[in-house]
This record gives sequence, C-alpha cells and structure tokens, in this order.
Amino acid sequence: MSLENPSSPQTKEERPHNRTSTSNLELPRLMTSTPMTQTEIHAKCQNRYYELEELLEYAVENGRLDPPHLAFEVKTLKKTLCYTPMENLNLEELCHTEAELEKLYSQLAQLITPVSLETLRITSEKYAVWRPWWQAWLLGSSSVGRNFFRQIFWVGMLLIFFMFFRRYLELQLQGAMLTSSNVTDLQLWHQFLIFLDPFLFGAIGAWIYLYKILNEYYIERSLHPKKLSTDWLRLFMGALSGGLIVHFLMPELAGERVLTQEALKETTTTSSHTEIFNSSFSYSVAALGLLAGYSVDFFYRALESMIRAILPKNVGDSTLATPKQQQIELLLKRLQETDNEEDKLTIRKMLEKL
Repeated sequence: MSLENPSSPQTKEERPHNRTSTSNLELPRLMTSTPMTQTEIHAKCQNRYYELEELLEYAVENGRLDPPHLAFEVKTLKKTLCYTPMENLNLEELCHTEAELEKLYSQLAQLITPVSLETLRITSEKYAVWRPWWQAWLLGSSSVGRNFFRQIFWVGMLLIFFMFFRRYLELQLQGAMLTSSNVTDLQLWHQFLIFLDPFLFGAIGAWIYLYKILNEYYIERSLHPKKLSTDWLRLFMGALSGGLIVHFLMPELAGERVLTQEALKETTTTSSHTEIFNSSFSYSVAALGLLAGYSVDFFYRALESMIRAILPKNVGDSTLATPKQQQIELLLKRLQETDNEEDKLTIRKMLEKL
C-alpha cells in the first residue's frame, strides 16, 4: 500500500493550465550552477502562480481572506504572468513579479494554516490518482486522502476477521478439550491465542484512533501526506504497545487467563469445563490492550516512568531539547531583543502556532 504523490498524479485528463509539478523538471537545474533562462523563470513563476491561486480559492471559500485586497494583488500578478507576452517582459520585471509572488504566497499560507498546498491537493478530486478497476477496489482510485481511507478500511476488516477467527479457533479448541484425554497440545494452542489477544486489540485500538483523527483532518483539509506515511507505523506501535503493556507491565492480568491442565482434571462435568474455558477470556486484558493501542503515548509515558524510577534524576536533565523547543527559545530571545512592534507581532504569531 504505497502512498501516492499528490503533486504529480496520473489522471485520465490533462490538468487545466498545465498545473503539473515542476520538481522533476527543475531538479537537474538546481543541482548545477548553470543559471536559469528567462523562459524557464517565466514557466516557474506561472506554475507558482497556479499554486497561489489554489490557496486563494480555499481562503475565499472558507472566509479566511483577511484583508480582502489580497485577492486583487494576486489577480494583478495573473495579468503579468498569464496575459502579457513573454517577449514584452524584461528580466528585472520578471524577478520583481517573482518576489511579489513569494510574498503573497507567504501571506496566504499563514492565513490558512494548518492547511497548505499539499493538504489541499491530497484531499482534492482534481488530483485524483487513477488506477484500473482490479486495483481501485483495494487501493482506491480517487484523491490520495480518500484512497488512504479505503486502504485503512480494508485493514479494519482484516482485524475484525482476525477477531472472529480467534473466537472460532477457541470454540474449536473447547470442543476438542472436552472430548480428548490428552490436552497438552491443545493447551499450547490455547495459550498462544491468549498471548495474541492484547496485540490484536492493541491494533484495533490504534485503528480506531486513526479513523477518528484522520476523519477530522480530512474534513478540515489539513491532512498532510507526511502524516499518512507515519500512520501505518502507528498501527504497528498500537499492536506492540498493547501486547507489551499487558505481558510485561501487568503480567498478572495475562496470568489469570491461562487454562491449566490441573484445572481440567479437577472438573468432571461438561458445564464445569465450559465455565473454566469461557473464563479464560479476560475483558480487562482486551480493554487494556485496546486503550494502549488507542493511546500509544500512554505506552511511551509508562516507559519513561519506569526509566525515571530506575535511573538517577540527573540523567534525565541532560537530555537535549527538541528542535521545536529550540525554536521557541530562539523566538523568545528575539522577542526580548527587538524593539520593532511589527517584528514583535510577527514573532508572537509564530509562537502561537508553535
């Protein structure tokens, strides 16, 4: 289930205004010292303007265009880049237009944050990824965001199948134990199923969390493609945290569920065997695995608590600050040093975003 590139999807029809990504076209040029020609600069500015227009459309549709005169400034650039012949533009005018284009792009990007060009494209049908029908039913043939929802839907169906199949195997073992005199091999299979329960419910908890949070991001159109690439890892971490918390941090819960051969020998009736077998499924273990998978951060906090309890306190003080904390400290330092009110306002806005 590979992630698609929303900036250059394979569609049945050509995009309007030739809104294709220039990343592949410009990469050889950026890697060399050869200067760009005026034609290449004009083409780059045109593609950049189309990206700016997408941000403007979203800001207008969602009431985020403040001040409104930004729309006039954006459309003024359209006259220069799209309707003025290139031979009538000199290099100085083109560079000035490019600088004005980047300034307006920065202003609109701040207005619509956390929405960006990448999040708009992976949630837009204009950049749908086309696939043949035998792939579309599983991987999707729509926007990258909707395709991911389809893929995660099939993952959820697979987890539900495993949950029902696990119950089916348990019922099969129950019938075999009641009719067999040698239950050693069956007991091993049963204990293996017990061992897998917290991993399974941890994965289900992580799936529930992903569906909830991705649904919110998709509606708000703030679903970033980099986040999608890490969501598959969260499913793995949810299953891992559910199993580790139950079996290592709280082993007494898993220990209560082991069906021993001595317990079977002490019972003589079929009803007694059934009661012992049914009690092997612990709802507390399933709930704990589900919660651990839903909140992977709980697993991280539990590990950190164990480390703080074992290691000296001064060991944790030597940890390096994260890049985000370093950026906040740098902005606070600049806020104290500057005397310009406009710079202070800009720094405060950046701190609020962080």
